[in-house]
Amino acid sequence: MNRFLGVVHWSLIRHKYILPTFTIIQIVLAIAMMFGLALLMDNVDETASIYLATGTIAVGIIAVGSSLCAQVVSESKHNGIFNYQRSLPIPRSYILIADTLIWGLAALPGIVVSFIVAVLRFDLSINITFGNMFTILLFLFATISVGFVIAYFLQPSAVSIVAQLVLITNLLFSPITFPASRLPEWIVSIYNVLPFVPGTNVIRALLFNVGNFYVRDLLTVAIWCVICLSLSLFALSRRS
Repeated sequence: MNRFLGVVHWSLIRHKYILPTFTIIQIVLAIAMMFGLALLMDNVDETASIYLATGTIAVGIIAVGSSLCAQVVSESKHNGIFNYQRSLPIPRSYILIADTLIWGLAALPGIVVSFIVAVLRFDLSINITFGNMFTILLFLFATISVGFVIAYFLQPSAVSIVAQLVLITNLLFSPITFPASRLPEWIVSIYNVLPFVPGTNVIRALLFNVGNFYVRDLLTVAIWCVICLSLSLFALSRRS
C-alpha cells in the first residue's frame, strides 16, 4: 500500500502544474459551449438546452480523457518518464491505477462546473444519485483509458493528430450536442460502437431524464474501459 501511495504522490507532484491548467481549460470550454453554441440556434428549447448541457459535460470529459491525456502521456514517453516508470520495482498495475486516478481528478472540476453552468444557463433539474455519479465516473475512466491507448501505441507525431481528431469529431460531427436523427443511420451505427456517444446517452437519460436508458450503452462504455485498460497494462508490462 505504501508503494502504491508513493506512486500516486509522485504522479500528483509530476502533474501539479498541469491540473490547474486543465481546470481552467474545462471551465472556459464549458462556458463557451453553453453560451456560444446557443447563439447559433434560433430557438433554444428544452430539448436543445439539454443536448447542449449533456454535450458540454461529455465533450469536457473527452477533452481531458482522450485528447489532453493522450498528448501529455505521449510527451512523457518522449522525455523518458514512461521508461523510468517501467523500471521501478512496483507492479505495473500501480502505475496504471495511479495515472487513471490523477487524470480523473483533473477532469472532476470541469464536470462540476459544467453541471453548475447547465443549471444557471438553462434552469435544468439534474437527477443526482450515487448510481448516476458512478456512470459518469465509468465514462470518464473509459475516455482516459482510450487516451492511454492512443499515447502508448502510436508514435508521438501521430498522437496529437488522433487526439485532436477525436475531440473535434465528437464536438462537431457526433450526436452528442444534437439528436442522432440528424445524421445518416450508418454514421450513427459507427458512433454507437464507440464509447463516446453511448456514454453521453447514458448521462442524458439518467441525469436529465431525456431519452431511454439502454443497458447496451452502459455495456459499450464498460467494455471499452476494460479493453483499453488491459491494452494499457500490456503496454506498461511488455519488454522494450
